[in-house]
Amino acid sequence: MATYTRDQISHYLQHIGYTQDVNQHFAEDPLGLLTRIQILHMARVPFESLSLHYSKYRTLSLNPEDLFVKIVNRGRGGYCMEVNAFFAAVLRSLGFTLFSTGGRVRGDAGYKGWDHMVNIVTIDNHRYLVDVGFGTNGATRPVPLQHEHRFLTVFPTEGMLEYRGIDANTDPNQKVWVYSVRQKEDDPWGEMYCFGELEFIPGDFEVMNMRTSSAPQSFFVQSVMCMKTRLDEGKQDPVGKVILHRDYIKQQNGNEAPTTTRLLSEADRVEALKRYFDISLTLEEQQGIKGLASELKDRSKHA
Repeated sequence: MATYTRDQISHYLQHIGYTQDVNQHFAEDPLGLLTRIQILHMARVPFESLSLHYSKYRTLSLNPEDLFVKIVNRGRGGYCMEVNAFFAAVLRSLGFTLFSTGGRVRGDAGYKGWDHMVNIVTIDNHRYLVDVGFGTNGATRPVPLQHEHRFLTVFPTEGMLEYRGIDANTDPNQKVWVYSVRQKEDDPWGEMYCFGELEFIPGDFEVMNMRTSSAPQSFFVQSVMCMKTRLDEGKQDPVGKVILHRDYIKQQNGNEAPTTTRLLSEADRVEALKRYFDISLTLEEQQGIKGLASELKDRSKHA
């Protein structure tokens, strides 16, 4: 399975701002190391769909070396299969035991087919869900695979794992892990996605990646989006999110009311990517969106 060299791992850790002795941390507290790296990763490596819009090729590679160049050397991110495949290779390189599996995201009409990827990490005979690629409602720390386990994502959002059947099953004995969230204690739980514990191999994800990155009905094909978490001043805990979706930037910090800024043109969106995500698109990349439905037509003259 894919791993990175010692120099590549050193470059990655520098990229996300990890400054401790990683080998000592792994030896003394592997779960603490995993938690710390996931928190830092999600605040530095965005969940984004830019390459499906700002490119003349609009294809996504899951090759580990391609992912390293994109994420670490170029400072970009990717959607679930990109960032979780990359993160799996990083964790494997650090000595963690893990496998990757597929997930089904729940849409308005129910669960869809295999269109998500997560990692399952085993530490001291306990398994943890590790997912750095689900966007605004994703878990920001390893989640133990325990039925009805509840946890905080980014305050005030609460998450829960359940081991049960889903409404799409015809066999009542089928069970999967269901990941749900709610924004307030009195809110109903909303199912986000489900996954099992069958290991998927790279060929499975190649098939999933082809459809998710090219089908006209795919959310990622339809929408320009980019999201990452924000950390507190001590860079210890996620306390907020910054989200670019189509024609707006939304900033959320804990219980504070979110602020939204409209983007009136492609120039606005390109500038927002630089300002909020430190992503600088080349002129060729900027030209790649011309003529697509996702291109922002200049509305600044009419604002």
